[in-house]
Amino acid sequence: MAGQTQQAEDDAHGIRILLVEDERDLRQSFADYLTMRGNTVTEASSGLEFYRALRKQKFDVAIIDVNLPDISGFELAEELAKETEGVGIVMLTARAGREDRISGYSAGADLYLTKPVDGDELLLAVNNLARRLSEKTSVALAPWKLDTVGYTLTAPNGTRIELTGRELDFLKLLADGGGNPVSRAVLSAELGYDDRPEARGIDAIIQRLKHKAGAIDMDLPIKTIRLVGTSFTATVEIR
Repeated sequence: MAGQTQQAEDDAHGIRILLVEDERDLRQSFADYLTMRGNTVTEASSGLEFYRALRKQKFDVAIIDVNLPDISGFELAEELAKETEGVGIVMLTARAGREDRISGYSAGADLYLTKPVDGDELLLAVNNLARRLSEKTSVALAPWKLDTVGYTLTAPNGTRIELTGRELDFLKLLADGGGNPVSRAVLSAELGYDDRPEARGIDAIIQRLKHKAGAIDMDLPIKTIRLVGTSFTATVEIR
């Protein structure tokens, strides 16, 4: 890696990074460099490993190579931007053409870096992006409230929807996940549903909840990522 800069060293602050790059030596080099600066880096060499990593933990920033062996990095970025709130996306690629950059930003990327990328440049880009996202989400909102006695879900602004027993159990499973995705297999097992791909029990619950919320202009923070699971992305108090 290129020489260190003092600013790069000072800016490191323990960011949770998902690094998706199929070229092993380059991936390990970046991972080692970012880790040495105090960050936590999870490596993935393919789209499959990307989805596996998302099942296990939350990330602040994802660095995604465009050319992966099993899926386009643009597709991963688009799904991540659409289904996961608060995660910064850095596209990392040798494709420097205008159309490629437009594709990256259209997919939801916050930054588009072209190889070769200096280690300090990548570190500073990640730090600055994570800082901006942190400032954007730092305004604390009152938590959502899940009432297991009254069978209701109340939004921070006080709007409320009534729940069936199955809907309550579903939301409690998501709340217990602490914002992390809960897999379809786990949800189906806990709720007594068939977990085959063609089974629609979980989908039906989500659709009913979104219909109830939409009727009173409630923005329900339930996100589903294909092959990963479903999460409640806001803080929930269970009582």
